[in-house]
Amino acid sequence: MKYIIVLVLVFFNGCIQKNSSAKKIFQTDDSSYLQSNYVNTTKLILRYKVKLDKRNPNAYNKQFKKQLLKTIKLSQNNLFLYTKNHKKLIHYVDYFNYAFKKDLNINNRNDYLILGLYKLIYDIYLMNKDHKFTSYEYDLNKMKKGYINLQILRWKINNSKDQNGKYLFYTWQKNWQIELLNKYNKNKYIDYENIKNLIYIKNKKESIFDSSNGSFNMILNKIIFNLENSISILDMTSEELTKEILKGAMFIL
Repeated sequence: MKYIIVLVLVFFNGCIQKNSSAKKIFQTDDSSYLQSNYVNTTKLILRYKVKLDKRNPNAYNKQFKKQLLKTIKLSQNNLFLYTKNHKKLIHYVDYFNYAFKKDLNINNRNDYLILGLYKLIYDIYLMNKDHKFTSYEYDLNKMKKGYINLQILRWKINNSKDQNGKYLFYTWQKNWQIELLNKYNKNKYIDYENIKNLIYIKNKKESIFDSSNGSFNMILNKIIFNLENSISILDMTSEELTKEILKGAMFIL
């Protein structure tokens, strides 16, 4: 009987891979929910890309933007970038390492960061597999590792600086904070007069009492929350897991 169930599963899996409209019908609720988490996360990455480019307008390739957004929207993984030395980057770790290099002449950091983030999420949710019947087919350890990586990534985006002490990515910083840091990096000295004469403070466009921009972290927090939610679905007892597998098998039969 066990072998018959396996054969039927294989047969239906082949049919479903050829018919995208049937995929949701043969998915368990948990597997469908995980897929939704992935889709929602890619939408958040697209939002983050738009905001990052607007805040860092000289740190992305404008001709490349349309292709990058299309790749994420279509959930593809056939887009790769090269370093200034023409080295092809494959793994998401390579993209992050390059995006956070302290070198001053790294062009288009935004693109490396966003593509690395997308490839990380693509890898976490095993999107290289055509279809997953149940949540059992996902990798819990991979998701837990990804959860840690995302929190490290959030910290690095907020704090990483180049060799001259400038932030690699402007996200949470107000304009007066950036100007103040640049003055400090130049003179290694800050007093009240320096702050009072900052352009955005002097022209009353910003105030030192204004809160920092939290919108970037909000998007990253939602991405992390989606993954945390996915982990909670997978991190079940063996008894619950068995029930889910049986549920999927009986539904298909």
